[in-house]
Amino acid sequence: MIKNFLTLLSILFFLNSYTNAQNQKILSDIKYQVGTGTYLSGKTPFWMRANKYGLIPIEGPFVALQASAHKEYDSTKNDLKKIRKFSFGYGVQLAVNAGKQSQIFLPEAYVKFRFKSFEFYTGRRKEIVGLVDTTLGAGSFIWSGNALPMPKVQIAIPNYTSIIGHGLISIKGAYVHGWFGNQHYTKGYYLHQKWIYGKIGRDSWNVNFYGGINHQVQWGGYSEIFKDNTFYTRDGFFSADPFVYLNIVLPFGWKIPPNARYNGYETLNRFGNHLGSVDLGVLIKTSLADISFYRQTPYEDGQMPEVFLSMDGNYSLSFDFKNEKQQLYKINFGYIDSRRQGKGITKFAKWIGKKETHYGERQDYFNHGQYRDGWAYLDNSIGNALILPNIDLVKKIKLNEYPVFTVDNRIQAYYIALMGKAGKYNYEIKSSLVSSLGSFSFRRDKNDEQFSSLISVSYPIIKQNVNLKFNLALDQGQLYGKNIGISFFIIKKW
Repeated sequence: MIKNFLTLLSILFFLNSYTNAQNQKILSDIKYQVGTGTYLSGKTPFWMRANKYGLIPIEGPFVALQASAHKEYDSTKNDLKKIRKFSFGYGVQLAVNAGKQSQIFLPEAYVKFRFKSFEFYTGRRKEIVGLVDTTLGAGSFIWSGNALPMPKVQIAIPNYTSIIGHGLISIKGAYVHGWFGNQHYTKGYYLHQKWIYGKIGRDSWNVNFYGGINHQVQWGGYSEIFKDNTFYTRDGFFSADPFVYLNIVLPFGWKIPPNARYNGYETLNRFGNHLGSVDLGVLIKTSLADISFYRQTPYEDGQMPEVFLSMDGNYSLSFDFKNEKQQLYKINFGYIDSRRQGKGITKFAKWIGKKETHYGERQDYFNHGQYRDGWAYLDNSIGNALILPNIDLVKKIKLNEYPVFTVDNRIQAYYIALMGKAGKYNYEIKSSLVSSLGSFSFRRDKNDEQFSSLISVSYPIIKQNVNLKFNLALDQGQLYGKNIGISFFIIKKW
């Protein structure tokens, strides 16, 4: 962490020298924020932790301190009244928790560069990937902001950019290399990630259609638990060479070179752990509210057709009201179904004659045969938080000695959230109900259920640019247990 931070400071020093030559100052127009709070609970309730980028520990009570500084792109215009083609920004955040689980994090430490519509960044940065309501939803299925950001190098078109008809068709996308580093069961492995999304319809239109796909791969690295298993590894190492990387980036079943030596698991399946989602959405603008609907369809290991025709998916419906005088600003409804996992398709699919080409092969969302840490980073799910990690479950259903990320990935979940204002107070309410069948490998005799809810109230002190925030959260059920917690937070901005 210290090495990464020193590298960041070196880059910032270089940028300062460069921009001074351009009559700009890197230390201008920076936004600062400091917050401190107290969390009072035994086990931290679910919605106090979920989608908080891994910053809130599972055990309380504790005191939190967070400080950050961010510089966004220069939006001033040049002498020709045009936005400058080149700009840069950066962000740094430090988080400290003092309590039963004392922790120090550097969740953000990055620099970014913009040239026209393109962006390059390196470091840790908070991100969400996928078509989803990022302000009030339960989280994207594949990359939700639930885990601490991992180090990345990314080149992207971060915002929808017109390619046809002056906004008639627009696209955005990214290509990424990241580092998982050392986790419990796997050391020194990598992330490959790419995504592309399109939009049909200009911003002035009342209806816009969205669609896209994201693709993530865990690859390379070493696993001590498999060092003597010749089927899964070669002396504990997963394959990582140019041919493997070609298969990671373009997983189209390339013919393996005759003299290559790969393990049996990789030649029978794929190199690395592939997963992602296919997303579709629509935005309808009315005089009362902007209405958005999204469906994210998860896939793993090439079984997309079966899953796409099943009900498995992350569904979201949001109403963003336009009347600022009303007490309710926004409401979001969510539904997640992950019970089929490629082992069953809908009656409609059977009616149209769709054959189940991968029948009997389960997808086992967020778990993998080689990468036993699962789709996680530092024990927190990278994907949707409602699929709980094994370590977060109550003692009677968790598996303490078996190397698996989740025994709880076959769920049916309902979610509702709303936000608004009552007098001078801003409020936000979230509630979820999860019904779980466990997993195909670890079935349960009956569904286990979990209800979780959060009420958040904040009071802004405008003159001092201070925000006071109070949270009350509770859990009740067989998965996460019975928990209740409160927290107080004070946030100051400059």
